[in-house]
Amino acid sequence: MPPHGAPDDPFHFRVAHEKRALDDHFALRNVPPRANDRLMLACWNIANFGVQNRSDNALDLIAHICNRFDLIALQEVNENWHPLAELADRLGPTWDFIMSDTAGNHERLAYLYDTARVTPKRLFGELALRKNDFPKRDVTVHYTYYRKPKSETFTDFEFQPFDRNPYLGSFACGAVDLTLANCHLYYGKGGNPTTVDKRRAYARRMMEVHALARWADRRSKKDTTYDQDIILLGDMNVPTMTVTQGTYRSLIEYGMQPLKYTSRVGGSNLAGDKSYDQIAFAPGRMQGRILDYDTFDFDMAIFAGLWDKLSHITDDKKRTSAFRSHVNYHISDHRPLWVQLDVS
Repeated sequence: MPPHGAPDDPFHFRVAHEKRALDDHFALRNVPPRANDRLMLACWNIANFGVQNRSDNALDLIAHICNRFDLIALQEVNENWHPLAELADRLGPTWDFIMSDTAGNHERLAYLYDTARVTPKRLFGELALRKNDFPKRDVTVHYTYYRKPKSETFTDFEFQPFDRNPYLGSFACGAVDLTLANCHLYYGKGGNPTTVDKRRAYARRMMEVHALARWADRRSKKDTTYDQDIILLGDMNVPTMTVTQGTYRSLIEYGMQPLKYTSRVGGSNLAGDKSYDQIAFAPGRMQGRILDYDTFDFDMAIFAGLWDKLSHITDDKKRTSAFRSHVNYHISDHRPLWVQLDVS
């Protein structure tokens, strides 16, 4: 996607002040600290990472958020991977990263992890499925048109290869070995699918979710699989966690168990009303290790001075929009998700 442009009214912030605000917010949201017998796993779409011009101060804040976790699956790392390497350097000498090559939108997928806590294993690679790997099926798209619920069914709809192949990574932490499928699934034309082109694009997204969930279900049941403890995570572009959403139904059809992030601070977009990002577990042993999880709404903590500076804007929506333009530009338009796992 195109980078978020610099806001017309520049805002300069002090890193130390914003870090203290983030630390207070970590405490307010009960984000647990890292511990030897726990794994703090996260996923985060850092918007246009490598394309957008971020200052040193902004990278310091992104690093401060990442440092709360042990292992982070990142999306929207662009062809220019050097800011990712710089982010790892800012986190410290024990941090490293592994990334994919570019795909749709010139994006990479990456894993950022603390080598003092997490050990990469032997399975890494892109998940590439062919059309013949997934059978045709009828796909029904539900949408709203002039406030009335509508639907359209595409008969014998064909799976198309992923626009961005999910990136598999296997890691060990404590007594736990797991395989992550880091994904940024097809978004297409986005929004409410009110035109046939948008509905067809949404159907393609549903098929990508179907294919990913079906793959995870099958791999988690095979004795020859490298690691049967599979976790799907990343930007799945699931608008809401309700059974009326075809993408969500596609996720749970094959037994995937997504965590209910929207039940707490809200969704992963800055408005908190969309659950685009997900962490979902294949049926198996990992569910019993889940201790806690949430969305970290960093945008509710940072840039308090900017919010005060914008007090002259009397329209709340316009003031919020102006504030978020700075958050988008400096940090991201997505919030990170995290889950704490018992690895003892």
